[in-house]
Amino acid sequence: MLNVQFIKYLNQMINEEIVVPRLVNQQSLDFNALCEYLADGSTVTAADVAAVMKQIEMRLPLVLGLNAKVVCSPEGLTFRPKVSGSLTQSQLKAKLQAKLAADPTLDIDPNRALKVSDLTVNDITAEIAIELPKKWTERFQSKAEFKRVSNKATGEASDDTEAEEPADQTGGGSETPSGGGDTPSGGGDTPTGGSDTPTGGGGDDYNPIDTGN
Repeated sequence: MLNVQFIKYLNQMINEEIVVPRLVNQQSLDFNALCEYLADGSTVTAADVAAVMKQIEMRLPLVLGLNAKVVCSPEGLTFRPKVSGSLTQSQLKAKLQAKLAADPTLDIDPNRALKVSDLTVNDITAEIAIELPKKWTERFQSKAEFKRVSNKATGEASDDTEAEEPADQTGGGSETPSGGGDTPSGGGDTPTGGSDTPTGGGGDDYNPIDTGN
């Protein structure tokens, strides 16, 4: 069960309010528990699974370091190397100005145009990218269930359903208690149940139960 909280905020890029979901109360499955879970119902032990996982942990980066991508599952779970990093015109200007300040004798134009060669290997970072199989996502989505949880920050509705309708909707909130007419159901000046509050009371937003009388 995925506990989801809905948050409203102002998106500065489009200058509009937007409501987005986020996961809350996420659980954690540690390494030992995962190994036991994977070994359950098979001929291998949790220790065997742990040994294989540790070998993957140690050797996979070495293979990726050879500029190779590795397919780790029959359905296509793939690990591959990637690089990230960038250099903007303003960053280049600041870098050239710093060099010129350190040595005024250098023939440097801080305002020159940015070139590809200005991005050096020291400006990039090696990372590992993970490509998940499409079947994994489809399988997960078919199993996932959502539960809406309370948004205490805004006081909006919680539970599995949307907020209750206003009290003037059909089935509740009228001045005449259930049963219609000037006299409440059951006769007399007192509504059914013998209290001043109509059946199913609970304040101005009560939801009376139609007894059919």
